Amino acid sequence: MRQYLILFRPYGILFLGLTPVFSAIANSEFSLFPLILLCIIGFLVHIFTFAQNDYYDVEIDRKSIYVSNRPLSSGTISQKIVLILFVSCFILSLIITAIAFFSLPSFFTLLLTFLLITIYNKYSKYYFGMEYVLSAGVFTFGIFGAITASNNISNLAILVSTFGFMQWLFSVGISANLKDVEFDSKQGIRTTPIILGVKAIDKNLQIPATFKVYSFLIKILHISVAFFSFLFGYTSIFIYNLPIPGICFLLISALLIYLTWKILSTPITQRDKMLIYIGLQEGLALLLIPITLMSYLIENISIIPTISLILIIILWPILTFRMLFGKRMIPLE
Repeated sequence: MRQYLILFRPYGILFLGLTPVFSAIANSEFSLFPLILLCIIGFLVHIFTFAQNDYYDVEIDRKSIYVSNRPLSSGTISQKIVLILFVSCFILSLIITAIAFFSLPSFFTLLLTFLLITIYNKYSKYYFGMEYVLSAGVFTFGIFGAITASNNISNLAILVSTFGFMQWLFSVGISANLKDVEFDSKQGIRTTPIILGVKAIDKNLQIPATFKVYSFLIKILHISVAFFSFLFGYTSIFIYNLPIPGICFLLISALLIYLTWKILSTPITQRDKMLIYIGLQEGLALLLIPITLMSYLIENISIIPTISLILIIILWPILTFRMLFGKRMIPLE
């Protein structure tokens, strides 16, 4: 069971799991049952994404000193079983959508999401810039959630979906690819950091100014998308006349910029520390969504579910990391 959990990466399941949920809420869906179903679909898409990624990358992963112990690359779980798992997640997601949310726009938007994720998983090791394809899949997944509420997609739902695009663009194109530069360059894999001049020499990363500027630009745009919901009046920096969302937004944004610098400045010899910075950056980025939507969520759903959601986003990765990896809390990534 532990090997299957490692395959599924439960510590990151909220990133895709909540994408259609937040977009549906931003498009005025406040009923609990549809949101639960969207969360289930989100979990299935998450499992599909990571199981399929390991399936396509199994031979490359076996050559890596960092991920060769993953369940699939180590042979603990067979390729046939993984294939059955992610195909089952695909089919089950479509069945739930057909029964609970069926419309041609929602159905085909979900299909497009799966197509874009599959293109990324199959070709990410062969073509440059494939993180944009994956991010587009996350964006369409957000739009799918919005469409299940209404075919008239609100500007707020578009912003939430765009935030997902930017989050995955940074997490994959910057963080994930940077930590693997040493291995990828030896395998001839041309990721964004390598194309922009990042090199691993004597266990040290040489990062040119072009990549640093690109990284900070992506992160600033990422934060700006969230800020637009305040700027255009879709949400407020105040709740109960207190600037709690605004202060939390500024604090998290500052931490995200700081963690971006730490990711870029940590030597490859301290890869475990880099993984911690990456995990913190991703967790805070996810937390930024309910913080930005806080006034909107409290107004339309009430304060208790809103606070509960924020606590879940904070506690879930900590608990699942501890459960799978103990006190070390470093995943096979």
